[in-house]
Amino acid sequence: MNTIQISVAICSYNRARFILQALDSLFSQDFPQEAFEVIVVDNNSTDNTLEVLAQYQVQHPSYSFRFVTEPNQGVAHTRNRGAKEARGAIIAYLDDDSIAQPGWLKTTVDFFASHPEVYSTGGKITPYFLTEIPDWYSKYFFGLVGNFDQGPRIKQLTGQRYPCGANMAFRREVFNEIGYFNTDLGRSGKGLLANEEKDIYLRILAAGKKVYYLPEVQVLHAVESNKFDKNYVHRHSMGIGGGERLRLKGQSMALVVKGIEYVLKWGYAVVYGIGFLLKGQWSKFHMLERFRWWVIEGFLFPDRAK
Repeated sequence: MNTIQISVAICSYNRARFILQALDSLFSQDFPQEAFEVIVVDNNSTDNTLEVLAQYQVQHPSYSFRFVTEPNQGVAHTRNRGAKEARGAIIAYLDDDSIAQPGWLKTTVDFFASHPEVYSTGGKITPYFLTEIPDWYSKYFFGLVGNFDQGPRIKQLTGQRYPCGANMAFRREVFNEIGYFNTDLGRSGKGLLANEEKDIYLRILAAGKKVYYLPEVQVLHAVESNKFDKNYVHRHSMGIGGGERLRLKGQSMALVVKGIEYVLKWGYAVVYGIGFLLKGQWSKFHMLERFRWWVIEGFLFPDRAK
């Protein structure tokens, strides 16, 4: 008899320096060991991730833990592999550089058990910075560092906001009925295309299924210095626009509407950024304007965003 209630998939690429923190945060949870499993899906890491995982497995033979390699490069491929490998009725995702907080497993399982109509959940993601925050950083870049906070109360998500990959969970029925992550989207190696999460959530909502935000299901997400490298921000921003262009491929009217939306947001950023200029914060104004323009650039030239 299968006693596994929840499977946790950690998709990993060159995060040997973080992966043990993620694993320990799960196996130290106040939750029955026999009721969950952890699967690391390595995506062709070139560091010593596999050696670290093998050693961890030897050191903890009682843990329900295993790791596999997904040869197809890209986060969407690894998330799909995690779902296919999972044995639990609930499949949760934790980033390889994140730390699950106490109650992460139990709160998720209990919520699904008491809300059979809910197909997916997401929780709070709080970044912890491993480097000094640059002077150009403002709240408009929260999404680029994985910050996700929808307030202190449980709430239904209806499309304006959707859970982030570092902290999200699905009933198995999502993959059986709605389908898997779109492998044309999402990061791949050093490519920073986005929106594979948005795509699956919009499909869940379009099917009439419910998605909820659970503030007590929390993770801490590491932010390294490279996230503040302006070239990285440029590529990440382009990945947002490029991902939307590919997600809406073949939908002419939707593409027009999205293009207009991006131009309006760019204009809004310029106008709003005047507030930064009045405060003498030129760097904040400049990077906000650049961010909105780079998203447009990625939308117009999606091949450059891969």
